[in-house]
Amino acid sequence: MQKSPEEILKELTLEQKLSQLVAHGSPSDFVNDDKSFNCEFAREKYPNGLFGLMVPIDLDPQEIGEWVCQMLDYFKSASPVPPVLMCESLHGILGKGTTVFPQSIGMGASFDTELMRRVGEAIGKEARALGIRLSLAPDLDLGREPRWGRIEETYGEDSYLVGAMGEAYVKGILGDDKKYAATLKHFAAHGSPKSGVNLSSTTVTEQELWDKYLPPFKKALDAGAYSVMPAYSALNGVPCHANQFLMNDILREKLGFDGVVISDFGAISMLSFFQGMAQDEREAAKQAISCGIDIEAPDAWAYGDNLKNLIENGEISICEIDKIVLRVLKLKQKLGLFDMPKPNIDDIKKTVRSQEHKALAREAAEKSIVLLKNNGALPLKKGSKIAIVGPNAFSVQLGDYALPKFDVKTPFEAIKKRAEISGGAVLSAKGCDVYGTDTSGFEEAENLAKWADTVVCFIGGKSMKGYGVGWGSEEESILTCGEGRDMHDLTPGGPQLDLVRKMIDTGKDVVVVMVDGRPETLFDVANNCNALVSAWYPGEEGSVALASLLFGDVNFSAKTPVTFPKHTGQLPLCYDNLPSDYGYYHKPGTQEAPGCDYVFCDTNPEFPFGFGIGYSRLIYRSLDVKYESDKLQIAVEIENSGTFFATEPVLAYIRDEIASIPQPVKKLVAFERVDIEAGQTKKIQLTIPKEMLMLTGLDMKKRFENGWFTVSVDRLSTRIYISE
Repeated sequence: MQKSPEEILKELTLEQKLSQLVAHGSPSDFVNDDKSFNCEFAREKYPNGLFGLMVPIDLDPQEIGEWVCQMLDYFKSASPVPPVLMCESLHGILGKGTTVFPQSIGMGASFDTELMRRVGEAIGKEARALGIRLSLAPDLDLGREPRWGRIEETYGEDSYLVGAMGEAYVKGILGDDKKYAATLKHFAAHGSPKSGVNLSSTTVTEQELWDKYLPPFKKALDAGAYSVMPAYSALNGVPCHANQFLMNDILREKLGFDGVVISDFGAISMLSFFQGMAQDEREAAKQAISCGIDIEAPDAWAYGDNLKNLIENGEISICEIDKIVLRVLKLKQKLGLFDMPKPNIDDIKKTVRSQEHKALAREAAEKSIVLLKNNGALPLKKGSKIAIVGPNAFSVQLGDYALPKFDVKTPFEAIKKRAEISGGAVLSAKGCDVYGTDTSGFEEAENLAKWADTVVCFIGGKSMKGYGVGWGSEEESILTCGEGRDMHDLTPGGPQLDLVRKMIDTGKDVVVVMVDGRPETLFDVANNCNALVSAWYPGEEGSVALASLLFGDVNFSAKTPVTFPKHTGQLPLCYDNLPSDYGYYHKPGTQEAPGCDYVFCDTNPEFPFGFGIGYSRLIYRSLDVKYESDKLQIAVEIENSGTFFATEPVLAYIRDEIASIPQPVKKLVAFERVDIEAGQTKKIQLTIPKEMLMLTGLDMKKRFENGWFTVSVDRLSTRIYISE
């Protein structure tokens, strides 16, 4: 009979207990030149075991399987507690030979929780086959600051959307056996850094914390997440890794979390050298332990021998350490680590990057790419001459926390192959790069555009590296999005917009495709191009999916998960603003006729949150709203008046018109993807629980307040008075 965690705890020495509080984040340290497990390093560095270690990202899946078998054999002899193998898995297992799905912001654009669950399930299957049992994902930050490079890792700016997608990811990756740990990050309010700079502090009211930033974590915890990672940043002036209010009062007590908290990599040391809260590793250790940071990663800087010394000096109680170790042992028992079977090579071959998972990656890409504008240039016509220009046509941008793949098609290759099926011709010219000032390629691109019927111009950013700042290959050193790649301006880098302007000046139809992890500001280009597409970073099947969409083989169905501003100077700009946030005078100005609130601009976005069109015109009508049995019932009819089959994410919003604390002008409370045949009219019904109509009062208590609510779906809206 397997021993209980309490029984195991009693048998551990102090050194063995402390070993369970350290995770090692440099997987290459454990790999010999012949790709075998480095027992010598493990014996020297971790003679008493450790909490866990990251999976080697430079080994092929089968090599990982063999390495894991050796790793498990070694630690079985070295420690009574096995380590957990960990990975990054925002949009696929970070490593060679695994499936790469669309980056999180693209998955948010799908507004498809069932798709998200299936993607999470696929990631979980690949992880289990490799022997991995813990993911440092999903990212539940709200992407409310588009200058921030890590916005691509979020599901979008809205609390309800992020919560629904995060919940679905957790349910998927947990699988039926539940023997997997999803690590929710970054707790909390990490997605709104000051000036858009990574690791900068965030400032939010406690009401905002409870009404916007915490609900996604609550949903994912209820779905079964076993671990949490605090944010690097300081919340309201206090670093999250030493924030008693956030980590103890909120996470442990009010949210009832009894799982394991893993530090972000290097974050405990940042309390000292970066944030100026701790004098040295001793103070940092005491601060982190006191607010329940169970595991230090990526190594023992403040924990390990330092922690032992603090215990022996009476500065940290052994009882506190025992509580943490017990949490770790309970987690490892939940994950089945004490009797986990070794990876099977045949299972790895069958599971990792299977044809089924590649097909799922293509489906996800098709549902994540947003059509923002179309004046008839799309779908691309059969037999037409197509010019492919722009820097992002010739590379596969997968987003951060992913490794390059060299066996997938670039956008140019995918469009060329698809065009040739229909008798079309495709030629290409890069034109310029995503940075710099070189315009020597403009002339070639212009000449090509004059030959073509349609120009498809790929612009945007670059983001593809391993995890964390400083990872990635040498040729990827110039990046414009991702961790540590923040932007002062949302305009595409280099001379890209001038290239598009040259294409527009030829008089040919110009389709602009943005490949980036953040919304971009395009100014006159957005107004003057014939079609505009936001592809995000669509994963390894993204180019093929994009070609299918551009040629009309598949209809666009995604919507924007973040607001697209007209100008960086409008930031912060999110859809769920307060009534007083964006102007009192409502007299926007221009350079020719200055006005106010902004003297030379208005306060409206270029494209709002939740916007997206397809090849069929969808007509919403007959909005009906009722409140009964503590639920808001919304019914609406949608007609597909076009000739294309359509899938529409139906988004429902509410506004609490008068409240004790002013409420957002719009708040997403439900969404559902609906299939509608050409010429068909469908009636859609959405049910909103009463809790979605509640707010956090000045006393920090959740409450419902009687009054008028505005309910809106698409361009329809109606009012309803609701009372208890």
